Amino acid sequence: MIPEGSLPGIGWATQPNMFLAPALAHSMWSPLFVGALKCNAEAYAGCRTIASEWQNFVSARVREDVVLMQRVAQSRTPDQVSAAYADFWQRAVEDYGKEYVVMGRLVAGLTSKVMAAAQSVAEEVRADAARSSRIG
Repeated sequence: MIPEGSLPGIGWATQPNMFLAPALAHSMWSPLFVGALKCNAEAYAGCRTIASEWQNFVSARVREDVVLMQRVAQSRTPDQVSAAYADFWQRAVEDYGKEYVVMGRLVAGLTSKVMAAAQSVAEEVRADAARSSRIG
């Protein structure tokens, strides 16, 4: 007796069970999801560090802007105004140069960490697929 809804020509016991499909899909995609989460966590941590660094830098530069305005307001001669602006721009060039180097290092570190996480995930997925093919 063939159960209702079974495929003709395929034994009842060997028919694919549609209720197992989500579990099968989960087992196939789970390593990729875990890997994506690892990469995302690395990227988030790196971006948080970069944003914090930039925020601290901008805060320091705004303080320098306020100091410039105070020096200009307190200046009595054109030479004092000129010296205040010269000091300000010299310091600004130095600060921005240092900050670009720091930001470049942070971005390079972030990139290498995310790429290392992605590579380890790819290796885990490849190993998992190899184990699955040997079992099946």
